[in-house]
Amino acid sequence: MPLLDIQSVGVHFGGVSALDGLSFSIDEGQLAALIGPNGAGKTTLFNVVSRIYDADEGSVTFDGEDLLALPAYRIAELGVGRTFQNLALVPGLSVLENVIVGAHSRSTGGFWTAALRFPQLAEERRLVARAMEVLERLGLADLAQRPCAGLPFGTLKRIEFARALAGEPRLLMLDEPASGLTHGEVDELGDLIRQIRTEFDLTVLLVEHHMSMVMALSEKIVVMDLGSKIAEGSPAEIRDNPAVISAYLGAST
Repeated sequence: MPLLDIQSVGVHFGGVSALDGLSFSIDEGQLAALIGPNGAGKTTLFNVVSRIYDADEGSVTFDGEDLLALPAYRIAELGVGRTFQNLALVPGLSVLENVIVGAHSRSTGGFWTAALRFPQLAEERRLVARAMEVLERLGLADLAQRPCAGLPFGTLKRIEFARALAGEPRLLMLDEPASGLTHGEVDELGDLIRQIRTEFDLTVLLVEHHMSMVMALSEKIVVMDLGSKIAEGSPAEIRDNPAVISAYLGAST
């Protein structure tokens, strides 16, 4: 059974089909990429899995669990984490505090523990320890008490990764993580994705326009255009697919 199974998913905004019968699956431990031109529906699919959007038809299951039947707050509890195209960090909070926000998805302390933030509570200490562990493993521990405001963009990207990892996901969805990075930073990002996939025992679904990174990292690629899947296969198969070349690889990105 695949870890994530998308079957015949449709999402419509008025008369526009953002997703039109999309189907694919990802096996546990796989590093897969979802590619396509701008407006193909990639982020819409992420938002359906995250329960930000409702699907009009189809099914989405994670380890056999029907995600479409669950409220959004349960998705992280099940082990689905994500990053966003635009950084969603809080500039005025410290790096550690931003990462603790991600760890709270696994918190058992309840509303008042999170809201009142009693410093001596065992649960709160556990969340701090988890956040610091992730920062250590990503080489960010020395920045833990620094506010996010003013830090380099590449560093902020790593902090967002840390926040997602603090929630202890099994599936990590990365939405255009290389956006805004220099060529050198893109290479470093590829190394980071490999590292965290191995160290945190993750399944990864990547949406990205940097094709060299996609081809180097991915074991499986799903290609979308106008809300539908037009191809699926290994990087070599996708690279030589005429429909992909026409719809995506030959288009400006």
